[in-house]
Amino acid sequence: MSEPHSNRIEELLPSYALGALDGSDLRELEEHLEAGCPECRRQLDLWNRDLEALAESAPPVEPSEMARVRVLRVAGGSRPRGVPRWVYPAIAALLLISVGSGIGLWRLRGEVRSLAAERDRLERQVAALDREARLARDEARRAAQALQVVAAPGARTVVLAGLKPAPGSAGRTYVDPQTGDALFYAFGLPDLPQDKTYQLWFIAGGKPVSAGTFSVNERGGGSLRVDRIKDVGGIQAWAVTVEPQGGVPQPTGEMVLKG
Repeated sequence: MSEPHSNRIEELLPSYALGALDGSDLRELEEHLEAGCPECRRQLDLWNRDLEALAESAPPVEPSEMARVRVLRVAGGSRPRGVPRWVYPAIAALLLISVGSGIGLWRLRGEVRSLAAERDRLERQVAALDREARLARDEARRAAQALQVVAAPGARTVVLAGLKPAPGSAGRTYVDPQTGDALFYAFGLPDLPQDKTYQLWFIAGGKPVSAGTFSVNERGGGSLRVDRIKDVGGIQAWAVTVEPQGGVPQPTGEMVLKG
């Protein structure tokens, strides 16, 4: 005859669900279940579902050698003498708590990594937007300065024609006679070796004066702003030559533009 339902029988259910029950306790509980106790069957089903859910949601972890030995010892041995029955339900409860805590910690670490990655992405995006904003402000400032020169009252325009080394090129210089500021644009100039640069000159009193160096983009376009020229009225011509990188005090290379 099977053991009637009792608290002691219920205490055996977690160990049975974990496969940690043996000996007379195992036989006693199985006889009780076979007798059809509905309450024990219901609780056992709950234990089995909880353990299955935990097993499916927990990340795979390689057990340590010590844990492997302990599991094999439990699976192959019997309950040590002197260990009370209530210990096994307590172990089962602790196992569920530890597994649940491990899953929560694993999920929390995943969320932290995800948030850190999102933070880094947003920081990169903000940095890129800052660079774009700085470039836009610089471009707007240059455009405003150019407009001041081009639209200044009495502004003069000097057209520079392409010479033999670059016959398809052209240039324009806009000069504000009141401030002495000048704005130069080049078009269609060929690309230069890394050790060469274009240098702009203005001729005043029969002598060339350097107005600065500039590079060109893939379309051969370049620009240069010249501030506060002392004697704008004395300028006789503008020219562009090819010079060593960094520029020179007096022109030494081929002249590509003149006007």
